[in-house]
Formats: sequence, C-alpha cells, structure tokens
Amino acid sequence: MLIKNAKLRNNDNLVDILIKDGIITKIDSNIEVNNDEIIDAKGFLVIPPFIEPHIHLDTTLTAGEPKWNESGTLFEGIERWSERKEFLTIEDVKTRARKAITWQVANGIQFIRTHVDTTDPSLTAIKAMVELREELKDYVTIQIVAFPQEGILSYPNGLELLEEALKLGA
Repeated sequence: MLIKNAKLRNNDNLVDILIKDGIITKIDSNIEVNNDEIIDAKGFLVIPPFIEPHIHLDTTLTAGEPKWNESGTLFEGIERWSERKEFLTIEDVKTRARKAITWQVANGIQFIRTHVDTTDPSLTAIKAMVELREELKDYVTIQIVAFPQEGILSYPNGLELLEEALKLGA
C-alpha cells in the first residue's frame, strides 16, 4: 500500500508512505510503485492510530436495560448489569460491541482493550467477544481482559469461571 501526499507532524513537506505487510518500509517524496493500492491523503495529517485502553464492550449500549441506574453510582451500575446479563446472547453482545467498535475505528482507534465480565455461568460475553475479535482482526486489534465483575471468591465458581475465560481466549 502506498499513501501519497501525507502530512506528518513536525514536517512542512508532503510525503509518501510505503507499507508492506502492515509495516511502514519507506517514507519519502514521490515513491513509485507498481500494482499496489494507492491512497491519496490529499495533504491531510497522518498519525499513528489511537488506543482505547479501558472499555467494557460487553456492557456497552445497555443503559436503561432492564432499568436505569437512578443513583448514578458504581454499585447500582453493577446491580443493573447483574440484572441485564441474565438476558445476554452471543448475538446481543456482538451486535452492541460491533456498533461501539465501528464508532471507535471511525475515530482513529485501532487497538482496544476491553474488560469482559466472567461472572456469568455460561460466559456468554467472553465467548461473544472472542468470536468478534476474530471477525474484526483485519480492522482492529482487540485485547480481552477477563474481568470478574462480582468477585472471584464471592461469586459462585468465580475462580473456575475466570480460569475458563482464559482458556477460551481472554
């Protein structure tokens, strides 16, 4: 791939950026290539992608389901999520997460670390996010953190669920 006419930080001249196998191999003016995809940056700024270091994609876009967090506190939020996760399906999680990821990628994020609840006896959200990570791997890098929302030792089989989440790919 060749990106032509790119503006870089701290450089007044437009440059071309040659990328081979996902790695920048050359930055220079007027690079010539044959049979490569060429993108004209039209003088716009080209910078490294952004990173989302902490998001809970399993819970995204669930506000008000099944009830609103009236107090706005973390503790009520955890309680609302505990109620909501009873209705999780793999498609539900993937649809909501894919929408949020699409928004993120459109705003320059290419690396996402998501914390996914492991206190669900069927690990629905973990399974969904592992599938989605594979489906979107050509567009975004997703790191899944196994997150025991309701505790490792205080939740029934919490430790075993956490270990299983790791085996599934978190």
